[in-house]
Amino acid sequence: MDDAPVREGSRDGWLLDAVGNRFQCLLFLGADGRLSDADRATLAALAQDRIPVEALLVSPVAAAVDGLPVLQDSQGLVARRYDGRPGTAYLLRPDQHVAARWRRLDAGAVRAAVARATCNA
Repeated sequence: MDDAPVREGSRDGWLLDAVGNRFQCLLFLGADGRLSDADRATLAALAQDRIPVEALLVSPVAAAVDGLPVLQDSQGLVARRYDGRPGTAYLLRPDQHVAARWRRLDAGAVRAAVARATCNA
């Protein structure tokens, strides 16, 4: 993965410091920084799986989404490096490698990618 500056709450940091040691779903939000109810439900379900997938949202604006970590990509560098259009989702492995990418979040596709990444497919 390529690193990029981000802001989490009031703290400046780096993307690579926010990822790793667990499966994560990096989901890019739109210009309004809002998460749809459907995506919220999908992320909640993935977090409860036998091999949990933690949500990590990326927003171009400061945003607060109850109970979910949000990284502000104020410089747009994360979006440029990962072609992060609104709705784009990445499955990140615990070793900070990208396992899969989709243009929209789909629980079945994420679960299948986790199964492949863990040799359970």
